[in-house]
Amino acid sequence: MSNTENTKVMNHNEKKKISLYSIGINLLLSVIKIIGGIISGSAALTADGVHSLSDLAASLSVYAGIVISNKKSDLFPHGLYKVENLVALVSAFAIFFAGYEIAKDVLFEETMPIKNLWVALGVIGATVVITYLYSRWEKKMAIELNSPSLLADAEHIKTDFYTALVVFVGVLGQYFEYPIVEKIAVVIVVYFIFHSGFEILKEAIKVLLDASLDHDSIEEIKAILAANDKIKAVNKVTGRNAGSFQFVQLDLSLYTDSLREAHEIAHQIEDEIKAKMPFVEKVVIHYGQ
Repeated sequence: MSNTENTKVMNHNEKKKISLYSIGINLLLSVIKIIGGIISGSAALTADGVHSLSDLAASLSVYAGIVISNKKSDLFPHGLYKVENLVALVSAFAIFFAGYEIAKDVLFEETMPIKNLWVALGVIGATVVITYLYSRWEKKMAIELNSPSLLADAEHIKTDFYTALVVFVGVLGQYFEYPIVEKIAVVIVVYFIFHSGFEILKEAIKVLLDASLDHDSIEEIKAILAANDKIKAVNKVTGRNAGSFQFVQLDLSLYTDSLREAHEIAHQIEDEIKAKMPFVEKVVIHYGQ
């Protein structure tokens, strides 16, 4: 197995492992919130625990998407990598729905008295710490692995962090009989949730519609080509994303009229780009004099 293929396998296994961690985190959050809500008498906390069950389903879909995206099929010669982007698209709508549910529950539902403040605050505190630390770590790993579905999942889990803050404010507001505080907090939090969902939605749609590679990637490819003394001119550099991977197309003029030599140069260029840009899956080169 080549170094590139070995790296791809390692990245895929790492993505699967992280998505399994997300499943475990959401399962843990669901259990502690529901139990904490029942003991403390907080309807908001219990409802948030039920909401975490939907997050669990979303994390399961992320895992399934990562597994499917690595499958090979004759019907899809360019791979199934965009399944990750489809999962990110679904996650964006799940984030929008989470924001809607938070707003609906807090702004329009009747508040309930708190029986055990410290249990409620303890569960909320644990939720805040877990979701904040885990979403930051998952986002960092998603960027390293160039995984759109894990990035969307990290943003989805971060909505639990925002939700916990709203529940925290709401519990204190109910306990001290200032329910308006919770309603003000939820408006602010829902704005941030919808903003996160929109960014994920935008990026997923761009990839699904085969938008160009980002400016930095194009410039990096041009820099690699500029350092090659066998290239007379770089006529065009284009490409697209699919899941974690990039597909590059080049139109080059070479210092040779030998078809065999031009073919060898093209292979060398492809190998060099893949070596320096590990998420490049394929380089298609059109060349002439």
